[in-house]
Amino acid sequence: MRPAFARYREFAPCEALSPYVLSFFSFVPANARAPSPERRVTLDVAFAGNDSFSSPLFADGNVSLAFNFERACGVDGSWRDADPSTAVIGPMSYVGAPRNAVCSEMVGVYFRGGRSTPFVLAPARLLKDRIVALDDLWGRAARSLAAELADGSEDVRVDTLERALLERLGRARERATPVDLPGLAWWVTAERGRLTVERMTAAAGVSRQTLARTFRETVGVTPKLYCMLERFKAGLAYAGRGPRVDWARAAAALGYADQSHMIMEFRRFSSLTPHALASRAWFHPFIERQASRTNTTADPSKSNEDASW
Repeated sequence: MRPAFARYREFAPCEALSPYVLSFFSFVPANARAPSPERRVTLDVAFAGNDSFSSPLFADGNVSLAFNFERACGVDGSWRDADPSTAVIGPMSYVGAPRNAVCSEMVGVYFRGGRSTPFVLAPARLLKDRIVALDDLWGRAARSLAAELADGSEDVRVDTLERALLERLGRARERATPVDLPGLAWWVTAERGRLTVERMTAAAGVSRQTLARTFRETVGVTPKLYCMLERFKAGLAYAGRGPRVDWARAAAALGYADQSHMIMEFRRFSSLTPHALASRAWFHPFIERQASRTNTTADPSKSNEDASW
């Protein structure tokens, strides 16, 4: 069996950042030093096959931040020189063509829905369908942090990034809103996107217009689109299941009107059909998370586990 050449890991944030940060993530050579047991690893995937991390792009309603370093790995397992960069990935409502199968050594963070503004210093609505260099938002501080991260081990990188976010949080003044956006975003995830705007409006105790305006400002997309994206993520539990999937039943379980409706949204959010996603053992963090939520049942549509991811 071919030895592993790269690893992808996710790490739990500290308690102070937990309301804001879903997880830290890292992509490093397989021979990198193992992380300290003091830092809880929530996902650990080793890559050895030729198409191990040849994954599609997925749309997402949440903001993420990545620091890419001076090495990149191809699916053949060879590491090569690359240009370092930073990227603030805004809420994405669609995807284009699949990306090249090359992945930079990196460290980054996935933010929870509606919780990125204190850290990226830009309203989520301005980041929708955009990838922005952190330098454009932080200036010199971004370049300084990127240089510090590049020189560290995997552990040091995560610790350093966490410390930088804690410093930003300590200086931030969060704008009060009439709606508990983080709570609503969590509820949408817990319900796998199967919520109506009417139910969300009633729970928030505001008008439909107020909910939509506040959601766009803080989360970056409308309540309806956020639900659509979370429903799509729930459907990723079927990835790699091959011909075993009863797609009519899957569409109904996920809350789609019919299979055509499901296919249309999967194409929009992944550029692939449900059948294409089911036909291969793709790697993507979103797929791994859905698998972890459904590993106690053979049918993803019957998963009832906590959705705190």
